[in-house]
Amino acid sequence: MIELLQPEIQKFIDDHINDQPADLMLKASQFPDWPMKVIVEQIAAKRKAQSKLPEWFSTKGLIWPAAISMEQCSSEITAKYKASIVSGKLMADLTGGFGVDTYYLSKKFSGATHVEMNAELHQVVAHNFDCLKANIQTVLGSAEDYLVSMDGVDLMYLDPARRDSDSQKVVFLEDYSPNVIEMLPQLQQKAEEILIKVSPMLDIKKAISDLGSVAEVHVVAAKNEVKELLFLLRKEPAMTLVKAVNLGESEAEVFELNYEVEESAKPEFSEVLNYLYEPNAAILKAGAFKSIGSEFGLKKLHYNSHLYTSNVLVSEFPGRAFQVLDELSLNKKRLKKQLQSMQANVTVRNFPMSVKEIRSKTGLKEGGDQYIFATTDQEGKKVLLCEKVK
Repeated sequence: MIELLQPEIQKFIDDHINDQPADLMLKASQFPDWPMKVIVEQIAAKRKAQSKLPEWFSTKGLIWPAAISMEQCSSEITAKYKASIVSGKLMADLTGGFGVDTYYLSKKFSGATHVEMNAELHQVVAHNFDCLKANIQTVLGSAEDYLVSMDGVDLMYLDPARRDSDSQKVVFLEDYSPNVIEMLPQLQQKAEEILIKVSPMLDIKKAISDLGSVAEVHVVAAKNEVKELLFLLRKEPAMTLVKAVNLGESEAEVFELNYEVEESAKPEFSEVLNYLYEPNAAILKAGAFKSIGSEFGLKKLHYNSHLYTSNVLVSEFPGRAFQVLDELSLNKKRLKKQLQSMQANVTVRNFPMSVKEIRSKTGLKEGGDQYIFATTDQEGKKVLLCEKVK
């Protein structure tokens, strides 16, 4: 790590931030005393940080982690969202990793502790926190060992590893490392609140049942891609509130639901009307398939389609909105007459063909400003040509 901090190496990294790794490795002979492979890895990681961690990217002297840590760490936008839902005096991150979440969470607390069991990563994080002027104590050790000896905190944060000893992805909470299910009794003794970040692939309702005491679930998407699920545990919560959050560049779409209300909601159904609505990815992951329509006065096309319709535009809908222009045929000859450009963005919802199959059958090219929804409404299967209005 010390070698990487040499001013000439730091300048080389900044000067070649946009160069290709293979081209840089060809220059290795020009710098026989430099660890060029490590330097090139630093450049690749820092380049990724330019969009993922802009504040860190602009901070001089940071050391970047291995590719897998850079890939798995939170983005700045999702880390800041976590910080927006908690606050207090003391917090501890028991699975610190590269420290992005710790850094942004610490801004809402008087004191913070970062626990990391990998000695090399621990050293990198301690250095970076100094560069970032962060008031965070760094501890080398395992989550389990530190939990036994630590004092109480307002918030305990965990982002357990989601791969097994063979580096294969695991799905269930009990297979995560550390095993948060086993640790829960100790965690609850030491913390007023527990915030757990998990994979977006996890079954939300099963996790609520497995964890117990879940006060809030946050389904966090960035630019309509679900990035993570957050489970906030408190002692004896009255109920579980689920928030579907889609973070944009300037604002966020937030939809709140309660699963009891969702279960009892009775959607209204309709054939396709003037406007068509597709909920954002966070809402779909949260499972707000009935209450979203009720909340915005929309009718649902079909129980399994998860698309909604109205005669009058509802501009505040949290997702995409389209004006329905025409109904299309998937017969190639007829389609060419209806859609002369033969180019469109295709979405499939509750339809017997995939996007790939539709493109193969019709010859439709991807892209453009035309949108096609292949779906099913109360009258049957429909292929709709739409114009995006939101």
